[in-house]
Amino acid sequence: MSEPAVSVAFFDPEHGLHGSTRTGATLLFEGSSSKVLPEGPRVELTANGWQAELDEAFSLALEPLVAPVRLPGTAAHLCRVTGRVGSQPVDCLGTVAETHVPPAWEELDVLRSISAIFDSQHAFLALARRPRGAPGHDEEQVVGWLLADGEPLAVEDVRISTVYDGDGRQRSAGLEVWLPGEEFPRRGSGTVVAGSSLSLEGLDVHAAIFHWRMQEREGAGAYELWVRSEPAAA
Repeated sequence: MSEPAVSVAFFDPEHGLHGSTRTGATLLFEGSSSKVLPEGPRVELTANGWQAELDEAFSLALEPLVAPVRLPGTAAHLCRVTGRVGSQPVDCLGTVAETHVPPAWEELDVLRSISAIFDSQHAFLALARRPRGAPGHDEEQVVGWLLADGEPLAVEDVRISTVYDGDGRQRSAGLEVWLPGEEFPRRGSGTVVAGSSLSLEGLDVHAAIFHWRMQEREGAGAYELWVRSEPAAA
């Protein structure tokens, strides 16, 4: 069995430093500005988790805080992140995602992933896939995970509403998280802090750092939108 593809994200609102990195691409955000690096990190397993290094850009140790979250094709880990970004020390929260089964893009039009991390005891993750040819987001298949008071809770349904700008980039979002046996959803909302767009192997990628609110808690995370790009007509 081949090794899973590993992606790393970290969110440090205190210093305004955030990042998302995987094989072949790294996005670093400082305040509202962004920088794209055409390289991914070296990621190694350690006794306590992972070590992610990219030359002078960052050196990060990532230690999982809870059992991995099982999303379609992916195991996601909520992590404590320590180390440095450039010369700035960081001690924050983030994620490590191990993709064991890559998305089948011949069957998909859109893939979106959301992370909202409030503290080490409260977080929300979701992955949504829109089948090829589906008319809209109502046809998306959404899987979510909620951590509350350190306990993972079963999620029955997730609804994501998004406001886009004229170029199709996500600007704000609303969340409705339905749990079994609860009459009303747990609601959250988020607004963009910084974003960047790039093209990768037939995909248009809009990656954004979001400021999230849910049940009077505030946190940071990411909203990544992957859209299948069709070749221009002759």
